[in-house]
Amino acid sequence: MERDRRFLHRRVITTSVALAALYLVLLTGERALDAYRINQEVESVRQEIAALQERNRVLEAELAASRADGGVERVARSDLGLVKPGDHPIVIEWPSGGRDGAGNVDPSALSGQEPNWSSWLRLFVDIPDQR
Repeated sequence: MERDRRFLHRRVITTSVALAALYLVLLTGERALDAYRINQEVESVRQEIAALQERNRVLEAELAASRADGGVERVARSDLGLVKPGDHPIVIEWPSGGRDGAGNVDPSALSGQEPNWSSWLRLFVDIPDQR
């Protein structure tokens, strides 16, 4: 009986130690997995920061260029359509539907129209309209 009792006692201790070791192994694995995920997130944030810093440099250069007199004039002429006193602006109007939303010429809208060179030729040389 004493022997069975000792055997049972050893078995309980061995099982307890094995379960405790298994728990520690699982706990360590979970911590390692959390550390790996955190490192991945840190690397992702570092890449995002680098991209934002590059974008910031580009915007600062653009801002410095626009603050210069030439930059202000360029924006005033191209974006705002302003002209200097004494300048004569030329406005080109395309036929309706001749351009898409991005400002590109739509070839389907130009079908059936005569080529530009023909219009210019008729303008300078007296040639009858062939349409």
